[in-house]
Amino acid sequence: MKIKLSVILPVITALFVGLTLGLFLGRNPAGGSVTVSVPARQASAAVPVETQAEPSGQPDSLPVNINTADAAELAALPGIGDVLAQRILDYRRVHGSFSAVEQLTNVEGIGEGKLEAIWELITIGG
Repeated sequence: MKIKLSVILPVITALFVGLTLGLFLGRNPAGGSVTVSVPARQASAAVPVETQAEPSGQPDSLPVNINTADAAELAALPGIGDVLAQRILDYRRVHGSFSAVEQLTNVEGIGEGKLEAIWELITIGG
C-alpha cells in the first residue's frame, strides 16, 4: 500500500501548525486576560485632599456599637437622626444594653426596614 506524498504533506503541515499553535496558547502566562494599570489622579496642591471628598453621612468609626455609642454617633447612622438617637439612648437607659441587634426594633420609630438599612453599620459589641 503506497501513500502518496500529496496526501501526507498537507496532513503533516496541519499537525505542525496545530501543535505550534497549541504550544503558543498553552504558554500564555496571562491566561487570556489583560491587565490595565491606570495612574492615580494627582490632588491639586492648592486644595487639600480632605476638602475634595464628599461627606459620606456615616460615622467615622464603623461598625457603631449601639450599646456604647453617644447621640452624635447614633445620629450619624443613615435614617436615624437626632430624635431616634435620643430614643435609642433612652431605651438603653431604661432597659439596659441590647443583647441582639434585632432588639433595636423595640425602639419607637425603628422598624424592620430601618434596621435592615443600618444592619451592617452597627454591632452590640463582643
